[in-house]
Amino acid sequence: MNCGKVVKNISKVKSSTKGKKLSAFEQELIDTIKKINEYKEAAEANIVSILYKVPDAIYDTNLELEEFNNNIWRVYWTIANDIVKLEKKSSLDDITVGLYLEKHSKLRAKYEEYGGYDTIVNAGTYVKEENLYGYIQELRKWNSVIKLAKRGCPVKDRLSEYCDMTAEEIYNEWEAFINDIFVNVDCDVKSYDICDGIYDLIERLDKGVAIGLPYNNMEMMTKETGGQYLGSITLVGGLSNVGKSTFARNATIPTAIKEKERVVAMINEDNLDKWQRELLIFVANNIIKEDLQKHIVRDGHYQEDTKSLLYKAADWLVEQTQNHILTIIPFTQYKTKNAIKIIKKYSSMGVKYFILDTYKLDAGDVSDKSWLEMQQNMVEINDVIKPESKNLHILITFQLAKGSVKQRFYTQDNIGMSKNIIDPASTCIMIRDLYDDEYTGERRELKVYRLEGKNGKTKIPVKLDKDNHYQIGFIIKNREGSANRYQVVFLHDMSRNVMKEIGITNVPVDF
Repeated sequence: MNCGKVVKNISKVKSSTKGKKLSAFEQELIDTIKKINEYKEAAEANIVSILYKVPDAIYDTNLELEEFNNNIWRVYWTIANDIVKLEKKSSLDDITVGLYLEKHSKLRAKYEEYGGYDTIVNAGTYVKEENLYGYIQELRKWNSVIKLAKRGCPVKDRLSEYCDMTAEEIYNEWEAFINDIFVNVDCDVKSYDICDGIYDLIERLDKGVAIGLPYNNMEMMTKETGGQYLGSITLVGGLSNVGKSTFARNATIPTAIKEKERVVAMINEDNLDKWQRELLIFVANNIIKEDLQKHIVRDGHYQEDTKSLLYKAADWLVEQTQNHILTIIPFTQYKTKNAIKIIKKYSSMGVKYFILDTYKLDAGDVSDKSWLEMQQNMVEINDVIKPESKNLHILITFQLAKGSVKQRFYTQDNIGMSKNIIDPASTCIMIRDLYDDEYTGERRELKVYRLEGKNGKTKIPVKLDKDNHYQIGFIIKNREGSANRYQVVFLHDMSRNVMKEIGITNVPVDF
């Protein structure tokens, strides 16, 4: 088995230095990457040989050609990937591979040079299919070490030790190195007289530094809670399918676009296509002011005017969201530690506002203390975003206890099993749909009014029209104002992504 072929990454380094004397760093980088690929080749061989045994697993691995560095396994992986994904074959036996290679002479030449199908048979003799994802983790561990080497990190003398370490352990070690270097920069305990800098504070407050990113079309909600202010967590809870994700988008993204504030949205239930669709619908109805419903966009086969409207909405988004105003990061599996890594990464790039949709138990974690793990995970998120740390804001959606479907008045008890996730949050808003008997003129109608006049003391009654869809926002926790003193009513046309506050009410407490 010929395992000494030149690696793409090394080739790039060599080609960039061809014709000139290599520097000490360049030569050491080439030597280091060669050595890493010697350690890495076993994982590449094991992964590829398993995929030949279980071809359907190719769809679940999300592997890319660039993740393989040893040319022999790049060739065998390319053949397997093309046969399964492009030719839609479910078998990777000798005959199927041979038929494929009749159409690809260059690959066939390399395939024969590397020993043909016997190489796959030999490589897979003692490999177990159930270990596939462990080998993929090993592969990606070494790819991360290669990135460290390219950044100039001294990994060459640690490679043999890295063999026995996980990627997470290597990450933690490097994080510890950085912390050790900077530990004395700003971590000294400080004390202040209560009046230190108090006049400067007044000037900064006068400039609006304490005001958070406003909720779009929700003036009363923003005024009562202070908006989405830095150094805080805002929780938005609701039952399944009540529109928590829609609320997060419609309340946050338009204001971010207007204020040119960059937002990173981490999502684990929707995907990029869904967010793009929803924003196109929002822009069509709220910015261009033309009627466009979700089912029209979803079903396709557009009329010319519909397609033109969608392109206008897309043009507006492209123009308004330049410089990565909105970044979408879909999770394949949700884990809090990955969310924290993303927050740290993008905050170092100047991003201050984040969305996590939806908060849940970490993938794979099932225990009798799940509620405690969720509570601790929320504390860890808060430790990153609080003022004493990176001073960020994150809006997190979460699902209420299923028993909430029978309740009209929401409290902290509606959170369910892990009630204490609310403890680190500065603001907690819960939303529900208006019940049929709460409309104007019905048996349990809600008295809704908007506040006008000087100091907002004039109450103007608001009629709830049965042709509209309304929702109620309960301010459950509020460090910048009152909680559960009143509830906010807003019109929410979820088919058109139109959402606007119409007044406040007092929902009777359940008995």
